Amino acid sequence: MDYYHLVTRIPMEKGQIIDFENGNTNRLYDFWMKREARTEDGKDIFDVLTANKLQEEIGIAYDYVFNQARAVRETIMELVRVQLYPERPSRFSCLYVSESLENIGKWKENFESYNREVLQLVKLRSNIEAFTGDASLLPEINGDSFDKKIQQAKRYWSGERHGELEETLLGGRIEVVEIVKEYSK
Repeated sequence: MDYYHLVTRIPMEKGQIIDFENGNTNRLYDFWMKREARTEDGKDIFDVLTANKLQEEIGIAYDYVFNQARAVRETIMELVRVQLYPERPSRFSCLYVSESLENIGKWKENFESYNREVLQLVKLRSNIEAFTGDASLLPEINGDSFDKKIQQAKRYWSGERHGELEETLLGGRIEVVEIVKEYSK
């Protein structure tokens, strides 16, 4: 089956292989799990709070909380997947794709609403079965309890869909078979 993927940050080439079969992680993992929030002089949120400079450096506090909340969400998602649905692709070792061009349009609008530049639309093939979930069911980035977030993750991994913003997780050995469209500013 063919899938479609919106490329951001680094362009892809026809014939390119993306291989998640050996435990390689994707950019989502790097973005949320390895990202640090620090001031220009290297201070983190705890340094800022201890120095009582929160008003001066509110941006670092926001970045820290925002990044940590997403890392918590993705960790909960992975724990629930491993426990209940180990056969499904990891959100950390996959590409986020779509089975339809209509759904790709929704994602492009979503990316652009966050000023995330879309470089290309590519067509892909993989050697494994994909999983489609509804991104609207992902655990909320808010003050909900871990228990509530775990229940939200279970709904997502169960395959429940509302058709709001479906995302297909494609792992395995993936080949770029066509550059469908190049976007320019």
